[in-house]
Amino acid sequence: MITKRLSSIFRYLGWTEPFYKWKISKDNCPLCGPSYFIALRKNPFMTRCLKCKANITNLSLIPIINEYANGNFNLSVYELSSYGSTLDYMRSKFKNVTISEYFPRIKTGEIHNGVLNQDVQQLTFSDKSFDFVTSNQVFEHVENDLKGFSEVYRVLKQGGAFIFGVPLYDTEKTIIKATIIDGKLVFNGEPEFHDSRLDGANSAPVFYRHSLNDICERVKSVGFSNAELKEVTISKNQGEPQLVIFAIK
Repeated sequence: MITKRLSSIFRYLGWTEPFYKWKISKDNCPLCGPSYFIALRKNPFMTRCLKCKANITNLSLIPIINEYANGNFNLSVYELSSYGSTLDYMRSKFKNVTISEYFPRIKTGEIHNGVLNQDVQQLTFSDKSFDFVTSNQVFEHVENDLKGFSEVYRVLKQGGAFIFGVPLYDTEKTIIKATIIDGKLVFNGEPEFHDSRLDGANSAPVFYRHSLNDICERVKSVGFSNAELKEVTISKNQGEPQLVIFAIK
């Protein structure tokens, strides 16, 4: 695990600006309060809190969660990962938090290494189980994102929220990067992989390059009454706002 994590860290450091261009600012971290942020490059992914070490891409869901919860920490929450700043925050605030990972070789619904295994395309939870569902940098790696969105919709209570982030591109529409044909991963064009904290650098295939111009319509197509892009700015040096999708059942 340590070796896999280090491979991702070294890859991340390769994307930084020269050190003399790094910027430090004092800002309010939604996870740990007043802190200093360092911008290794002027964008949210490369700008992180020096106290909790989380980058703004990972922190960006927290202000939207706060806005939705409005102080009601009895809400039931489902997070589609077993680590990260969003989960750390929710565990510190909410009484009922469910987490999972996806282990493709393990039966869905079973526990693997202490973590519940779930495929978001076929969740084992009952209808209307949760008040809100969160994920960050997950749905670009889901073979059928619409099926996943539909399952999230199913397990949400009426009026529940789906709060999530994915890499967004200013393209006319979402681009399908890969599909699975006869059990084999087939890329459309050049293969693309992202890092995984569990499996290391270049381990997670990219199925979609989601477009900021149609992501909300894709989410609403499975039944959500509304979906919108929320702009989140946490640090003065992060460059552009981080976009978070907020959808209501």
